Amino acid sequence: MVSKMILVSLFLMVTTFHQGLVAQCENWNNSPQKEQAENSHTNYRSALKMNDFGLAYTEWKKAYDLAPAADGLRDFHYTDGIKIYKQHLKETTDEAKKKELIAEILKLYDQAAYCYENGGIKLSDCDANCHKVRAGQLLGRKAFDMFYEFNAPYVPNLEAFMQSLDKAGNDVEYILFEPTANIVVYQFQQQKMTAEEARVIHERLVEAADYGIEHSKDYGQYYESAKARMLAKFAEIESDIFDCDYFKSKLEPMYNEKPDDPDVVKYVYNKLIQEGCEKEDALLVKLQATYETYATEENERIQAEFEANNPGVLANRLYKDGDFEGAAVKYREALQQEEDHDKRAQYYFNIASIEFRGLSKWQEARSNALKAAELRSNWGQPYMLIGDIYAQAAKSCGGDAWGQRIVILAALDKYIYARSIDSSVSEDANRKIGIYNGNRPSKDDAFMRGHKEGDVLSTGCWIGEQTKLRVQ
Repeated sequence: MVSKMILVSLFLMVTTFHQGLVAQCENWNNSPQKEQAENSHTNYRSALKMNDFGLAYTEWKKAYDLAPAADGLRDFHYTDGIKIYKQHLKETTDEAKKKELIAEILKLYDQAAYCYENGGIKLSDCDANCHKVRAGQLLGRKAFDMFYEFNAPYVPNLEAFMQSLDKAGNDVEYILFEPTANIVVYQFQQQKMTAEEARVIHERLVEAADYGIEHSKDYGQYYESAKARMLAKFAEIESDIFDCDYFKSKLEPMYNEKPDDPDVVKYVYNKLIQEGCEKEDALLVKLQATYETYATEENERIQAEFEANNPGVLANRLYKDGDFEGAAVKYREALQQEEDHDKRAQYYFNIASIEFRGLSKWQEARSNALKAAELRSNWGQPYMLIGDIYAQAAKSCGGDAWGQRIVILAALDKYIYARSIDSSVSEDANRKIGIYNGNRPSKDDAFMRGHKEGDVLSTGCWIGEQTKLRVQ
C-alpha cells in the first residue's frame, strides 16, 4: 500500500513539473486574452525603445504572464525580460534583491532554451537541430553573464558553458571560448580538474573555434581573436596536460615556414625536448642536424645571461636541483634587485620555505615569513608556514608533553589567523587544524596544573608566543 502511495506521489510530482515546463512555453495564439497579451507586448516593446524601463517592466510582466512564448515564433518575452531585469540589477543596492534578480535572469535563459528545444518556439526555416543550436547559444550567453556579471561559482558556471557546447556544438558563439578557458585553467591549477578533463574541453573548444573561423561569414575575425585569447590562457597549463604529439602539431608548421632560421630551429627543438619528445623522433632528428652546430654554445650564453639578469629564476632551478643554500643566496640577490612589493614578498616567502624545509633554520624561516606577510596584506601562506614551523618544532622546543601541546596551540593560532585573512588557504588550514586539534592539552591535565580554558600561556623556547589555553 505504501509503495502505491509513493508511486502516485512521484507521478503527480513529475506531471506537475512537466506541466510547469509546458506552461513556460505558452503563446497567445489560442488564448482568450490574446488581444490583451498583444497590446502589452506592443506597449513594453515601445517603452524599451524609449528606455522607459519602469513602464517596460509593468507591460512586459503582463505580456509574459499571459504568453511567455509570445506568438510562438520569437523569444522576445524571455530575452527582453533578461534585459529589463539587468537594468533593475544595475539600479539596486539591496543584496537580497540582487540575488532574486539574478535568479530570475537565469530562469528566463533556461526557459527560452527549453522552449526552443521542445517546440514552444518555432523559428521560420529552422529545423529541430537549428532550434537546439539556438538553445545552446542562449545557454552560452547565460554562462557568459554568470562569469562576467554575476560572479557565479566556477563549478556551476562551467556546467553552464558545457551545456551550451553540448547543445550548440560547433555553432557556439565566440563569447564562450575565453571565459571557459579561464575556468578550466583555474580548476586544473587548483587540482579540481584532471589533465584528461582539461584536455577534452580544450579540444572541443578549439574545434568549435576553428569551425567558427571558417564558416562564420560575419564573425570570423571575432572567432579568431577569441581563439587566440583562449589559447593564450591554456598556454599556462599546456605543458601539464598535453604530450609530445600536441606540441609537434603546434610547432611543426612554424619550422616548415622557416626551416633555415636558426632561431626558429632552436626554439622548436628545445621546446619539443622540454615537452617530453624523444630525440629519436623523426622531426627532432631533422631539427638536430641544424641545431647541433650552434645549440650548445648559444644556449649556454643565453642561459648564463638570463640567469644573471633573473636570479629568481636561477634560485628556483637550484631549489629543484636540491641546492638549498645556493637557492637561498640567489633569492636574496633577487631581493636586492626587486622593488615590487608583491615580488619581494614572494622572494621572502621562498627563502623562508627553503630555510624551514631544506635547511631546518626555523627561527630564520619565521623571520622571513613575517617579512613576506608585511609586504603583502591579507596573505595567509606565510602564517601557514609559521604554523608548520611551530608544529615541527613542538617536540624539540616544548620540553615535556604539556609544553609540546602548548606549542601546538601556537601553531593552531597561525592556521586560524591565516584562514581568517585569506580564503584561498581555508581548505589547507582546515585540514591542518583538523590534524592538530587532537594534540591540544586535555582538560584534566590543565586542571592538574592549575590552568583553565582561556588562560594565556607562553610557549617558551625561541618561539616566545603567547597563546590562549584551549583544551580537548
